[in-house]
Amino acid sequence: MYGVARVRAAPDRAGLGAALRALFSPLGPGIEIGPTLSAPISMASANEPLVAWRYLGPALWRNNRGGYSAKRTHRASLGPEAELFEADEPTPGAHVDLDLGSGLKARVVLVLTDTQARLDKVQETSLDALRPMLATVPSPGENPDLDTRLADVVVAWNVFRHFYPYWAEAAVDWDARLRPQLETAWSAGTRGAHRDALRALVADARDGHAGVLDVLVAEERASLPVRFRVLEGRIVITASAVPEAPVGAVVWQFDGLPMAQKLEKAMRLSSGTTQWQQVCAELEFAAGRKNASVALTVDTPTGRRELRLRYDVSQPPLEKRPEPLTELEPGVWYVDLTRTNMAQVTPKLEILGGARGIVFDVRGNASDAGIDILRHLIDAPEADRWMHVAKLVGPFGQAAGWQSYGWDLKPISPRLKGRIAFLTDGRAISYTESVMGYVADRKLGTVLGSTTAGTNGDIVFFGVPGGFRLSLSGTRVTGHDGRRPHHLVGIKPDIAVTPTIAGLRAGRDEVLERALAFIHEERPPKASGF
Repeated sequence: MYGVARVRAAPDRAGLGAALRALFSPLGPGIEIGPTLSAPISMASANEPLVAWRYLGPALWRNNRGGYSAKRTHRASLGPEAELFEADEPTPGAHVDLDLGSGLKARVVLVLTDTQARLDKVQETSLDALRPMLATVPSPGENPDLDTRLADVVVAWNVFRHFYPYWAEAAVDWDARLRPQLETAWSAGTRGAHRDALRALVADARDGHAGVLDVLVAEERASLPVRFRVLEGRIVITASAVPEAPVGAVVWQFDGLPMAQKLEKAMRLSSGTTQWQQVCAELEFAAGRKNASVALTVDTPTGRRELRLRYDVSQPPLEKRPEPLTELEPGVWYVDLTRTNMAQVTPKLEILGGARGIVFDVRGNASDAGIDILRHLIDAPEADRWMHVAKLVGPFGQAAGWQSYGWDLKPISPRLKGRIAFLTDGRAISYTESVMGYVADRKLGTVLGSTTAGTNGDIVFFGVPGGFRLSLSGTRVTGHDGRRPHHLVGIKPDIAVTPTIAGLRAGRDEVLERALAFIHEERPPKASGF
């Protein structure tokens, strides 16, 4: 925030260069800003310890498991604790040169000797002068000022630029997006508009894990007593606790605005694949400020009607499905992995082991039963490496390779040997896609429905000055061969089945129906061999 204010006030190139030097020179040696750059800094002694930063993934606030860290190669004073990150030797003299525009260039030295890395008296004085200036920066208010809004973009753009592991898959020119992102934040006159500006920024990254949460504005939230889905390009009610809003009703207006317009905006401000953007829109429409109400215009089989619903339930109603763990017919079982946990499944394992067919439902987020059921489907220990954390050694994604790992599952008795079907769609994301990755790549069952969200990799969070918390994927996930892209691809069905509005109105679950038909199909005869 302080830096944005300083550079915005610069009258010309000379003033801009002076402002940037005043801001960055105190941060350490090896930073140079000006119309031209001097010769690269030389190493004083080849025998002296080198100082550099090494990152294992984004060294930010992580959501769950460890494995993310940042380390500075230690000075000689640390004695026996000195070590180089992952034994990756820093390259003496490594640096990055940048064209800043406006006739200015910058150099940041990435590797220094221990002696060179120590601040001199001039830098110490500059740093001492900078600290009290930063202390005068006010805390962000409810309506962030221009400097705060631009600072939010500066921070967010840079975190994605240097730590997002999916630029190759996303195929986005992130450098070209900076100016329009700044322009959008510049014109955002309210906190809500600025939040939308940050949502547009993360949407540009095409990452289903990317999102924006306002941590300063606390608001009690609740859900409508209906559930929405995008079917046939329209928003449709798929579950309802109120007779006035029947299942299968198509929503045409939402609080006086055309539903198509609302859907387009909600998807545009969501990040990731089209199917995940639709899911985000569905969730956005169903949630709101507790006890607030919304006017809907819906088309039903009996005609168009107006109704008003209130955000007054903790969760929207569930779509019509069989009981979470039930025998649909003799020898054919249904297990909803989104509504049952492994403690509930375990007592039925012996019966499931002898079942003729099992339908596993993962149209949503799987519970712990997702990973545990895989152990009863594999026939040998596996050591697939499909999760990868970058070993970052420089800016702009400079990596010295990847640390790769997987779940290392081992089979557990009883093995489920019947005909196995998995139902899924765009609501399956992240951990659930990890489960489905095993099913698809190891041929543990037949996948029916539609493509999953196409977003996986541990979620990492970070804050921006204006009081918003942003997120991104911190781990790169591939197919189990370690190479095939998963990001923006997802798990595609072996048998594509798309629900219809007509089927929904008729009370049918067309995806489940197709799975049962698959289980009853005659298996092709095995090829004879010698």
